[in-house]
Amino acid sequence: MCSKMVQEGALWALNEINAAGGINGRKLRMITYDTKADVQEAINAFTRMCTRDRVAAIIGPPVANIGIAIAPISENYDVPVLGFAIDDRVTMKDNGQPYKNMFLFQPSARQQGEIMANFAVRERGLKRFGIIYNQANAYSVSLLEPFKNAARAAGAQIVIEVPYQPTDRDFKTMLNKIVSAKVDAIYAPNYTQELILIVQQARAIGFDGQLVCGLDACPPFPALCGPESNGVIYINNITETEPQIQGIIRDYKAKTGNDATNKFFLGYDVMKIIAKVIGEVGDNPVAIRNAVENLKGYQGLTGNITIDPKTHQTKGLEMVMHEIENQAPKMLKRYAVPE
Repeated sequence: MCSKMVQEGALWALNEINAAGGINGRKLRMITYDTKADVQEAINAFTRMCTRDRVAAIIGPPVANIGIAIAPISENYDVPVLGFAIDDRVTMKDNGQPYKNMFLFQPSARQQGEIMANFAVRERGLKRFGIIYNQANAYSVSLLEPFKNAARAAGAQIVIEVPYQPTDRDFKTMLNKIVSAKVDAIYAPNYTQELILIVQQARAIGFDGQLVCGLDACPPFPALCGPESNGVIYINNITETEPQIQGIIRDYKAKTGNDATNKFFLGYDVMKIIAKVIGEVGDNPVAIRNAVENLKGYQGLTGNITIDPKTHQTKGLEMVMHEIENQAPKMLKRYAVPE
């Protein structure tokens, strides 16, 4: 019940685990369902996993609207969901308590927004921001307020905000408004296909400043966008400069012909965590859930992972800031939410 690349990473880890003898002599098995990006399909798949398949744990979902739909339903079961949707509503109830089975294995929208804002203002000295965002997209909206609040707290100004609709493809008029406001940088927390158009059109109207973007500016974005992507600052779960990550990227490419993106390594880490926990407490879903809730200091490829029992989100997990130069990522700095 996860994106294709998350699924591929989880499967890669599972094959490594089984090739090494499995868990206490038992092989792991992974059941997958294609939700077709449809909320009802995802709910049906989730229910089947919990009732008919009787799985020990679920990986996913990576998409906010699906996670938000599943979260209240997950209270009816005892199967932990190790996911990646960063919207707080996926893991947290309105009363501030966590859903008992929902967990997040990358920094939340609040944490990612704060990381991007603090880096841009404190490390790069950017002071005047324009924002362009998809007002109908939960991911884009979830990254809006955390960035604005953190940027202002660090001494910057949000000069102008421009929302757009999912069907919009011509952003030049919107971008002209932003550029006319004399901004230092444009914050664009948008999905890849929209982001490509936004960046290309921003350059086409003469904006040569920096754009600050979320995870969708990770590779393959630089190659898809072209030379206009140079100067984009973005956040990532990994850096491709680490030898172990380079080795997996190389081996996966050789085997499949495809590139392993950041989501691959999210799936990889979570499958390894599930295997670790099963080795310690067995395959009872409640025991796994309790162990995941109290996970501390797991050193994965995406960082040092600790789950906060109060939020079911990661605590103190760094992300890696990059800048695109010559259509390639350049690692800048590991960065966490400032204490």
